[in-house]
Amino acid sequence: MNSYFNSRYSMVKDLPFAMKGDNPEKKLRLTLLIAGFSSILAGLYMVIINVSSGRNGVAGLYCISLSLGFYIAAVAFSDKLSKHLYIIVHALLLIIILLFLLDNGHAIEKHSEYNYLVALTVGSVLVLRQQSPYLSKIFPIICLVVYLFFISTGLTWQLKHFQFNIPQESGFYIVNCAVPMIALLLTAFTLRGNYSETDLIKRELSQAIEKNALELYYQPQVDSDKNLMGFEALLRWKHPAKGYISPEVFIPVAEKSGLIIEIGKWVMERTLQQIAEWDRTQYLGDLVFSVNISPLQLMHRDFTQETLLTLSHYKIRPERLKFEITETTFIYDQKRIGEVINHFSQLGVKWAIDDFGVGYSSLKSISDFAIDDIKIDKSLTLQIFKNESSAIVVQKTIELSREMGITVLAEGIESEEYFTYLRDKGCHLFQGYHFARPLPAPDALVWIKKAKI
Repeated sequence: MNSYFNSRYSMVKDLPFAMKGDNPEKKLRLTLLIAGFSSILAGLYMVIINVSSGRNGVAGLYCISLSLGFYIAAVAFSDKLSKHLYIIVHALLLIIILLFLLDNGHAIEKHSEYNYLVALTVGSVLVLRQQSPYLSKIFPIICLVVYLFFISTGLTWQLKHFQFNIPQESGFYIVNCAVPMIALLLTAFTLRGNYSETDLIKRELSQAIEKNALELYYQPQVDSDKNLMGFEALLRWKHPAKGYISPEVFIPVAEKSGLIIEIGKWVMERTLQQIAEWDRTQYLGDLVFSVNISPLQLMHRDFTQETLLTLSHYKIRPERLKFEITETTFIYDQKRIGEVINHFSQLGVKWAIDDFGVGYSSLKSISDFAIDDIKIDKSLTLQIFKNESSAIVVQKTIELSREMGITVLAEGIESEEYFTYLRDKGCHLFQGYHFARPLPAPDALVWIKKAKI
């Protein structure tokens, strides 16, 4: 007997894991299942009570509630969950309102029915928080308003007309019902919120995008003779109160939240616009501008088409662009990535692996994809005089890349010593504070003018 109950208990305990979807969706499905069975049990009991008392009309109403319970329980296992949520929440609210109005055979216990609306209000706040703004915010407020209305008026439908049953000490009653309910609702809204620093950055970054508060800086890239060969476009965010926020702080948040796709489009648009502006006043020659492309942006279905349209709009030759991707890009759909890289390579756009040597990838990625450049990460560059292993890694990377016909750019050049060492090892291009920090557009233009002298 014990083994039987243990097996049934294990089956119930493991039920959430058997449901479809990710963790939030599983919780939503389980909540619907609980709501469905609760409606079934309460409806069945009330049908029996009202039939035995001769209140067949009210019993019919509870039959509808019983049917709704079966529907909700079935939806918990449905594939098209979101489409049913609107039906479920409004059907529950409607049936509760009808019960308030029509089930008048329990005068003393009448107000206990309001607990159903409390459950619906708080439950919708907690469970529907990842749904549409209407379901997650507006609907709970509608439930609260309905609750406050009924506890204030005691409205019912009797003898073919509406009747109000306002308590004698209405202020005392309403305050004692309304204040706890509002406090409970606000607590639920508070508990479902995210007040971490990451969430704050996400919200403020989203506002910065809307207000066009981001800006681009340009860091020069030079050859072994220190001739200007191009720039890397680098995103900067100047917070109105906190000042400049490091990209190492806000870029991971943007990637996790999906804002990186919108940011990436803005960076592409602004970079090409800047190239076109400089071209009108200064002949840029063959200067190449590097733009960082996030994995999510690269994988986005509209990336290729939107980029080509922007290139065409600003009349920029593809050869003027270099797209930089990180090594972690290659953990995604490699077939899709290969198609995008090949498409732009055929047009003349160059591809570089950024931060090479510290991530997921290897030299195999260079042989599998049409990669033109690799950028040795500054964390390796800065260790060449301190760590023999780092120096060996950098040297062998340069040697193998040169044999494969791939250009090598060293990041993090902070002194002439680093520059001379890496130049002598065969590095082609260089970037770092020794030459220039990332520059606002007017200062970058000064570099361009000097390079032409």
